[in-house]
Amino acid sequence: MKTIFKLILAFSFFTSCIPMQKVPKDAVMTDFFHFQKAKDYDASKWAVFLPGTGGLRIFKDTTHYYDVAEKLNAEGISVLLVDNAAAYKASKRDVDEEEPAQILWTLEEALKWAKQKGKIDPNSDGSIVGWSRAGLGLIPLANDTSELERLKVKSIAMFYPANGYEIQLKPKVPVLVLTGGKDRIVKVDDILKYMIAENATIKVYDDAYHGYDVASLEKGKYYRYIPFISKKHYLLKYNEEAAKESTDELIKFLNK
Repeated sequence: MKTIFKLILAFSFFTSCIPMQKVPKDAVMTDFFHFQKAKDYDASKWAVFLPGTGGLRIFKDTTHYYDVAEKLNAEGISVLLVDNAAAYKASKRDVDEEEPAQILWTLEEALKWAKQKGKIDPNSDGSIVGWSRAGLGLIPLANDTSELERLKVKSIAMFYPANGYEIQLKPKVPVLVLTGGKDRIVKVDDILKYMIAENATIKVYDDAYHGYDVASLEKGKYYRYIPFISKKHYLLKYNEEAAKESTDELIKFLNK
């Protein structure tokens, strides 16, 4: 039974994280950079969004990250949305590097693009917000003083960040971690093991699962030991209360 359970869980996890963004052969990297201006636009007030494995699309949901960006826009913060996996593939970069390096290279290229286009003041410091798999790049970035200074990053926020390399967080800038106590994909015990540190704030929403802030996941993605019969075990599920509280926390954090 344990073997069957592991197979079911692994399959459910795999299918929940299949990248949804297709990259046309003639696409270029900048096709996957999107800048959303604040209501009271100021080029020195900015944040970058790095989404999870599915990119800016979460199953059939193509608006979640833009909706979050709108809430920041209302607070005077413009947002550069980076569909990093798709952008990296479209770049046709021919370098042997692991995913953390891919994420950070794409982040750097997106920032260069936004500054060259005059969307972001090149002399200003901003923040990075990452979801799930983006943590693979953002955790090492948070620990790297020289990279933070070079990219002009003043703070980092992460929703249920993946940490497959089991890096101990030792942040050189303020870090906010928002996660669910019932998350089966990025377990809260692992976050508490590797991410408790000076300069880091961790908010755990006890009844929340992975993807708790994504409204389109209201019905959730789940598995059962026995199909159609046994209890649902959620892998991803929206939690309205946790979503609202974490968005408020994010805005407060970015406005510091």
